[in-house]
Amino acid sequence: MVARDGDDRGPQRHRPGAARRRRGRRPRLRFLQCHGLPAAPGPRGAHGRRRRRSLRGDRRSRETGQLDHQGRLMVSFSPALARLRYQWTAGTGAWARGHRLWAGLPGRRFASVLSTVPDRSLSLAYQGLPAGLTYILPYLTEQQSALAGRVSTVAGPAVTWRQLRHASPDADLVALGCSRRRALALPSAHSVLLPFRVHQLLDIVGDAEAMHKTVSANERRQFAKLRRKYEWTAELGTGEEDLRFFYERMHLPTMASRHGGSARSVDLDVATHELFHKGRLLFVTEGEKRVAGVLARLEDGGKVMRMRLLGVLDGDETHYRSGAVKAVYYLAMEWAAGNGVSRIDFSSADPYPGKGVFQFKRRFHPTLVHAENHYRDYRVHLRAKRDTPLVRDLLVATPMLTVDSADRLVAVHFFDGTRPAKENIRGDGPGVHATRLVDLDEFLAGLPVTPPTERTTRR
Repeated sequence: MVARDGDDRGPQRHRPGAARRRRGRRPRLRFLQCHGLPAAPGPRGAHGRRRRRSLRGDRRSRETGQLDHQGRLMVSFSPALARLRYQWTAGTGAWARGHRLWAGLPGRRFASVLSTVPDRSLSLAYQGLPAGLTYILPYLTEQQSALAGRVSTVAGPAVTWRQLRHASPDADLVALGCSRRRALALPSAHSVLLPFRVHQLLDIVGDAEAMHKTVSANERRQFAKLRRKYEWTAELGTGEEDLRFFYERMHLPTMASRHGGSARSVDLDVATHELFHKGRLLFVTEGEKRVAGVLARLEDGGKVMRMRLLGVLDGDETHYRSGAVKAVYYLAMEWAAGNGVSRIDFSSADPYPGKGVFQFKRRFHPTLVHAENHYRDYRVHLRAKRDTPLVRDLLVATPMLTVDSADRLVAVHFFDGTRPAKENIRGDGPGVHATRLVDLDEFLAGLPVTPPTERTTRR
């Protein structure tokens, strides 16, 4: 028997019943489960039988970064599988409900991570949905490092929900990522509830000139000055070579330089079939040189533009300092105003107003809303377990977006008698119900007060 395409086992001898046993295997199920996807029927081959080996080849291509003869990443997923992957991570409605049900199946195990500094003076723990390791923990550890020095993060064994409920980790602050229903059942003392993700939506009203007037006069003057200096113009990418240039020369290097090992993005397959073929690729050029770009998906008959992937040439920080990234948003807004788009989704954001990208997008006065995909029903229960100077420092340095009992977004700033609230880091705006100042003397009342030197000595 001759080996089929995608089968790396070489020629096989025919054995009675072998074909019947092979038909009973589930390689597709294993492949999809390891990528967080439910099983779905594969394409049909000759005689109507399911082709199983094609997905096996796709998996090998993705895991090894399979290249073509010119050294470029290859598109290996079919449009149907790319759509499945996109909808599973970004889909709304039934897709989002299915994802939430899958994530909450009985017996599901959750991530458990402890982040400490050398003298143990400040410790953080995250437990719960694995996505929290990407969206919730990194910024908290950045704040931890800025206050207490080099951070060491250790992953513990996966835990069940029952273990999460009854065995809290030994840390000063504990963040628990779970469903909204479970989060509301947790103790509310010394804690706040955060959304997992939020979106910033900009309504397009009028032409480009009218949209420019929605930002402050000072901001408009600064951008106009930079635009003249660097001769920024917009260019649409129309071919797949343009997509490859953006993806390989802009997006991937930018994600690597900005986020390192925690970089997150979509596969080239998904970018091709679900974003490029269903949206627009916009470049920012300086003279004749492409220096930045954004790949957006168009939905609702072209009325909604969702900015999904962004990058600067070779991930070079120079293009951030020059303002080329700022130009991406302005030129995308101008294109939208001239092409029938009524709303721009500036993409999802972490619930931390102190992040620079959040503050920049605020200048356009977008409306802040809950995520529309499966993250809409996820929450982060952030609880303080000790009252120490560094715990207070971190909470004051980290304004947060929280949700109240009615699920409305509320901007929270912590303070105490010697630590004023950082009200200059604004989280208010359209879509935010209120701004709340939280006195740490009240928030932390009743918690153990253990000086760092005493804790270090005990250990």
